[in-house]
Formats: sequence, C-alpha cells, structure tokens
Amino acid sequence: MLDRTHTIPKNRFEDWHLEKVSSLLKNFDNEEHNLIDVLHFFQRTFGYIDKEVIPLLAKFFNLSRAEIHGVISFYHDFRQSKPASYILKICQAESCQAMGSRKLTTELKAALDIDFHETNNEADITLEPVYCLGNCSCSPNLTINSQLFSRVTSDHLKQILEELKNAQHD
Repeated sequence: MLDRTHTIPKNRFEDWHLEKVSSLLKNFDNEEHNLIDVLHFFQRTFGYIDKEVIPLLAKFFNLSRAEIHGVISFYHDFRQSKPASYILKICQAESCQAMGSRKLTTELKAALDIDFHETNNEADITLEPVYCLGNCSCSPNLTINSQLFSRVTSDHLKQILEELKNAQHD
C-alpha cells in the first residue's frame, strides 16, 4: 500500500551555536520587516528558535526582547524546542474533519501517547496540527516532513507509523 514512507528523509537540523547564528545574521539586512524571514531561516536551519537567540535578534533589529518573543509566540509555526526527526502534521480543517481527521487525530495521539506540539522520543515523531494543506479534495490529509499523504485511513495511518518506527531501527 505505501512503499514510499522510507523515502521520507529525516530532519537533520544543525545544533544551535550563538557564534554561528551571529555569523548567519550578517547575511540579512537589519530592517524590522526582515524579522519573519530571519526566523523562518533559523527554523529551517536549526529546527526551532532557541530562546538564547532572542537578545541577539533584539539587538540586531533594534527591537525589545518582548517584541521578538511576541512574534515567535504569536505564529504557530515557530517552535521553541527542537523537533523530532519526523514532524507529522495532521489537518484539522473542515474538509479533513468531515472525512475523518478527528478520528485519525485521536488514533495518532493514542498510538504515540502524545498531544499536539509534543514529541514521542521512541518513534522520533513530533505531532502538530495544521489547518489546511490545500488538498481538500483528497481529505483527510497529513504531512510528514512536508511530504503529503492523502485520503489517509486508519489502516494507512497504522502502516505509516509502523514504517516510521521501523526506520528508527535501520
């Protein structure tokens, strides 16, 4: 049914080093409107926004620490802790709910013994909600590290989780 799960590459984020962050910041203009771009860049590079970078960003953009923290905490896509190798996002939008994503979400949380924004360390999976993947005609949908899975059923979900768990032992 699903031979492509093993083709999902693990996230390989760099470790936070303030010296590296400082050096990377030099590639950006310090205009306030660039803050979101810088945060997205750091999250792609490191997987999350470490709290230690907040004072550095505040100084770089001439903003308060509270303003930087406010931006990070306002946008749900910014993480403040390192995610797992696999980030599984399940759609919670109306179309996916109508096609069974609530049931799948309940099954996912039970199978992984975690809630949204938490990580199952054994399976190396972080679970997150998403509120539309733009694939409503093929609901319910989920992504793993940005790879889209459509028309997901309970059996399909079990297979995906099993293959991801097995990949941890390879």
